[in-house]
Amino acid sequence: MNTNSPLSSNLMLQKTLETSLQQNSVSDDNEALVAVADQFEAIFIENLLKQARSSKLSDGLFDTDADDNFVEMFDKELANTSSKMVDIGIAEAIIRQMTISKPGDSS
Repeated sequence: MNTNSPLSSNLMLQKTLETSLQQNSVSDDNEALVAVADQFEAIFIENLLKQARSSKLSDGLFDTDADDNFVEMFDKELANTSSKMVDIGIAEAIIRQMTISKPGDSS
C-alpha cells in the first residue's frame, strides 16, 4: 500500500500545477488559468478517491502492489474524466479567486 504523507502529496500537487502552468503554451492568461484550475480539480478528485480507497471499507480487496498500481491509475483516469464531465465547483472558485486581483494590477 502507498504510504505517502499529506505533506509530500501537497508538495507533489504544487509542483505538478507549477509545471503544468509553465508548460502551457496558451497565449491567453485566462485560458491558462482555466486549464490549471481544471487540472487542480482533477487532482483533488483523485486524492478524494485515494483516501476513500485507503479507508477500512476497502481492506482486503486489493492487496498486491500490482493491484495498487492499477487502482491508482484507474483513480487518476476516473478523476480526469469526472472533472471534465461533472462540475463540483472547485475550478470555478479558483478562477474567481485568481481573477479578483491579478498580480501587477494597479487596482
